[in-house]
Amino acid sequence: MFNFLFRLRHRKSSHDANNLTRTTENVMESSARRIHAVDPETTEQWRRLKITLESKQSISGERSVISRKIFFKPAFSFAVACAVLIMVGVVWLHNSSSRIYETAKGQHSTITLQDSTEVTLNYMSELKVNRSPFEKARRVSLKGEALFHVRKNGTPFIISTDIGTVQVLGTQFNVRVRDEKMEVAVLSGSVQVSVFKNGKDSSIILTRGQISQCAKDDYPGLPASLPFSDYPGWLQGKITTYRSSLESVCRDLESQLDIKIKIENPQLSAATITGTINGQIPENALTTLVQVTGSKFRYEAGSYIIY
Repeated sequence: MFNFLFRLRHRKSSHDANNLTRTTENVMESSARRIHAVDPETTEQWRRLKITLESKQSISGERSVISRKIFFKPAFSFAVACAVLIMVGVVWLHNSSSRIYETAKGQHSTITLQDSTEVTLNYMSELKVNRSPFEKARRVSLKGEALFHVRKNGTPFIISTDIGTVQVLGTQFNVRVRDEKMEVAVLSGSVQVSVFKNGKDSSIILTRGQISQCAKDDYPGLPASLPFSDYPGWLQGKITTYRSSLESVCRDLESQLDIKIKIENPQLSAATITGTINGQIPENALTTLVQVTGSKFRYEAGSYIIY
């Protein structure tokens, strides 16, 4: 009977431990008095069992105190705090990241962002997509040229370049950043083009069918009517050039067709060209260029030479 009661005590929770002990002692004392009349050795057995029970109870209390002391030790609390910070950091890094998309010579690439915005990169371009759980605006960085079809969701979409920024809510437009000049043309909706320099913020609004250019270290030019019906032509293998120098157009052809072009006459380099050029066949493109500039070209030692 004593063994049974001893096992029963250890099945109870620590909350009921004291009550169970007192109840057990009362039952055993009563039983011991009855049994003592039959067996005088019972008194000694009861004394030994009582000592054992008191010892077990003391050890259990000490373990509870030790657990509380460990939890509230400064070193232990610091370790718990570090673990929580690490978990928060892992979640933040997962949700805050950047991704870079690039194109090579003669390559186009279409990307669909998380908000369903569609971006088509022209050749030799780079798009960096920034994502942060603490940032409300949608932000990307552009080098080169890209056509944007931004989905409207109530938050601004901001494109950063080395020259200025373009901010929209939802529209379709083309951004070109080459040769230290930024060109923005709107196909639908409207955009805000901003340049901040010398402590001054200069912004213009472009609407459908308008284009503006901005040279590095300068402010955006006034909006002008877009003179092309198939802008941007690079989607169809064409080059639509707006007030661009011959040298700049030649750099475009080199990257799009993976060829080499040299301008022998330095006076021709600054010639300004506006128009559409077939950028799929080198000879056709060069023929158009020399007709516009009143020059000639030849093919020599792996390069096209304009003279």
